[in-house]
Amino acid sequence: MVLATDALAGKVAVVTGGGTGIGAGICEALARAGAKVVVSPHQNVDGAERTAAGIRHAGATALVQACDVRDFDQVQALFDTTRREFGGVDILVNNAGITEPRPLLEMTVDEWDRTLNINLRGMFLCTQRAAREMVQRGGGRIVNLSSVHGYGAVPHHAHYEASKGGINMFTKACAIELAPYDIQVNAIAPGAIEVERYAAIPGYDREEWGQGIPAGRVGWPDDIGPLAAFLCSGGASYITGQIIWVDGGMTSRLGVGRLQRGADQSSQVQ
Repeated sequence: MVLATDALAGKVAVVTGGGTGIGAGICEALARAGAKVVVSPHQNVDGAERTAAGIRHAGATALVQACDVRDFDQVQALFDTTRREFGGVDILVNNAGITEPRPLLEMTVDEWDRTLNINLRGMFLCTQRAAREMVQRGGGRIVNLSSVHGYGAVPHHAHYEASKGGINMFTKACAIELAPYDIQVNAIAPGAIEVERYAAIPGYDREEWGQGIPAGRVGWPDDIGPLAAFLCSGGASYITGQIIWVDGGMTSRLGVGRLQRGADQSSQVQ
């Protein structure tokens, strides 16, 4: 998916959690399409500065404004800075999020609250503030980052999966309410996308994981960024309220174990 370099010219984009990984890839894709980008890290300010520096080096415009999306005042400051520097916001990408695997029976209330507050409360705060400005500006685009964990569950991710399921329904609700203002709201739900934190997953092996995905590989941030940029462009003006699975076919597969091993075996199941 290739957009013209001026597809988002004159637009201002805020990307939360934009310091590394998928967020950084989205920032770069938006900048390549001509948007001015506010890179807003939750914690990784150094990563955000590197992302912004790369965008500037390529001849585009970017600034860094850190924001803990759980905090109402910090969210207001993020959009106040955006308005002061660039005149307002046209595009919001709600990418900030965390996952901290924990067995349900061992999960603490603080762990549950931290995940839901960053992943879901933060999305609400940013969306509400951005949408209010977009109404005044005559329209806008909002892209929320969901996950295949909003489709199906695995052990030790109850809090994360609850947040991603919530994001999917929040996306649909916002799309309905904001459609009369020419604000499109969609979600991208990635599958296995190799980012920095994958190095900390015990036993992670890129090739082995890829064998379990129909596409035959894990994904990269570059598999997400171009889609986000398209959803923010004029070409997506009739797309709203959608959850778009970018997962190499993970959510399309039926069954586990031997049913996944190929057509020869599955054809024997009548």
